[in-house]
Amino acid sequence: MIFFETEADPTEWFLMPLHWTEQQRTEIDEWAARCADIVYQRHRKWWRNPNRAVLTDRFRQLIEAHPHPRIPAHQVFLYGGDPRRVPQPFYALLMQGEGAGRESDLRTLVQATEEGSVRPPDVTAFDSDRIGEGLRCLRYFSDDAGLGVSLNYGWWSEELQIYASVRTVTDELGWLGLNMDIFDDFARSIWLNPNPE
Repeated sequence: MIFFETEADPTEWFLMPLHWTEQQRTEIDEWAARCADIVYQRHRKWWRNPNRAVLTDRFRQLIEAHPHPRIPAHQVFLYGGDPRRVPQPFYALLMQGEGAGRESDLRTLVQATEEGSVRPPDVTAFDSDRIGEGLRCLRYFSDDAGLGVSLNYGWWSEELQIYASVRTVTDELGWLGLNMDIFDDFARSIWLNPNPE
């Protein structure tokens, strides 16, 4: 098993358990309360009305809604940098290539070839010193909920001979644009660990 690891600030980026059962309800509640307390401690100096119960409920609802049936993921990181909004999920997954060639496989991985885009995807080189050659893709799409955007990072790991991807989806296009530097920094902080303890 290969794990995604990060050096991103653990008071902003939370690793979310992907699978749970009713027997683990206590552990889920404890995880949600612990994450909420971290957010509360980090932001209480400027946040006028901190409410740990509301924060706890947001984390709990996110874990109960996942894994998302349409988004494959091996791990999920939550960005909790703004306590006034629901933490933003970033889905991490590993994939074998389709054999079409590295550039073509990377474009598929970052959804640059996905149908349903409302305009051509914005694809740029996004290499990682930690993982390898990669791409970043902003893909705008329209569905029943309206206009949305997916932000996709994808890399080829020469060392592990595997493709890695991190992606998120939102309908808050302006918010995503304002936070792109934060998300790029997070993507650059990731490495793959084939020997987790």
